Amino acid sequence: MNEEKPPEIKERPREVLYAVQLVCASLALDFVSFFVKQPDFMQPQSLAIGISAIIFGTLISGFLLFMIWRGRNWARLLYLIVFLIGAPFAFPVIVMVFQKNLIFSIVGLIKISLQIMAAVLLLQKPTRQWFRMIKVRRLMSYQVI
Repeated sequence: MNEEKPPEIKERPREVLYAVQLVCASLALDFVSFFVKQPDFMQPQSLAIGISAIIFGTLISGFLLFMIWRGRNWARLLYLIVFLIGAPFAFPVIVMVFQKNLIFSIVGLIKISLQIMAAVLLLQKPTRQWFRMIKVRRLMSYQVI
């Protein structure tokens, strides 16, 4: 019998670990910056909408990060697509906030920088190879770690 052995799945690359950590740091900055804002920035209606948006965004991002961590390439691609669509809209918001509050615009620049670094890490060769290897392994009907 000529049975093919499944390709070995390498350990999760550091790039994936770092990307997940960077996005988590960005989400943490979202929470901190939202709840530290001065009261004159927030009106009761916008406070409820803002809290809902933060919770919804965190749940979606958390789900994508969890799936990326588990080696789901679709989650990596979806994260990258959403990031590429949303990133150009972040800069005008940062400029508008810059006129009102320098600290929050700097926090916004830090958040977008963290997300850019995470996106770059998710596009690195070891990351792509790891996702490809997991996909091949799944297609060969073997259990994945």
